[in-house]
Amino acid sequence: MFMSLKGKRIVITGASKGLGLGIVKRLCEEGANIIAHYNSGDISQAKAFAEAAGVEFSAYQADLSKESEVLALAEKITAFDDVYGLVNNAGICLFENFFDVTPESYDTTFNINMKSVFFLTQKITQKMVENKIRGRVVNFSSITALSGSATQVHYGAAKGAVSSFTHMAAEALGQYGITVNAILPGPTPTKHNSDYLALENTKKELCGRMPMRCYGDPAYIADAVVYFLGENACWTTGTTLPVDGGYLAK
Repeated sequence: MFMSLKGKRIVITGASKGLGLGIVKRLCEEGANIIAHYNSGDISQAKAFAEAAGVEFSAYQADLSKESEVLALAEKITAFDDVYGLVNNAGICLFENFFDVTPESYDTTFNINMKSVFFLTQKITQKMVENKIRGRVVNFSSITALSGSATQVHYGAAKGAVSSFTHMAAEALGQYGITVNAILPGPTPTKHNSDYLALENTKKELCGRMPMRCYGDPAYIADAVVYFLGENACWTTGTTLPVDGGYLAK
């Protein structure tokens, strides 16, 4: 049984859609107070989940590809004295041939997927330490970091950096009782990718590779997030957990 997250204040980046929105929904059901980051999406559904659950909800917009906006977001979040958890879910995946990757697309990919994760974690956990909060950080890496992809080289490299950062940050923050773990989601239909994943050839290839022979569900990812945020995971840190139907087992 999971220990209660009721009343815990938790930050979720990329909270307006996809896996992030599913995580917000689940955390609201757990009674957590939400700080939601979004960029260009509509945050109203996340707010509706919070209102239905009767939990506190704050939302802040920021373009995580821009250093100034990342630091400004961190400043707004650290104005709260009781932040307990950080879920670094926001990310971007640009499908580009290796020879077509430009310095601009490389920087965008690394700024959002890695640089923002580093500095949000740094600033927010520093406040946890000041307030003597034995907090939780949950990062999102990717199975692409381990499986490889010819059209996602910069994305996979950035997510590989997230996995490495997870190990390093766990070492740095363990002395303060703060855990740092990462989730590697497998193919999971959401609003932005469902059309692609529904293609017959795509489904045959991806599901055929997984021992479970089916796509995931955002709720499965949210379950892993809840575990890492909870007291039951107090002795689990520096871990990268594939939630992928066995995709990486092949």
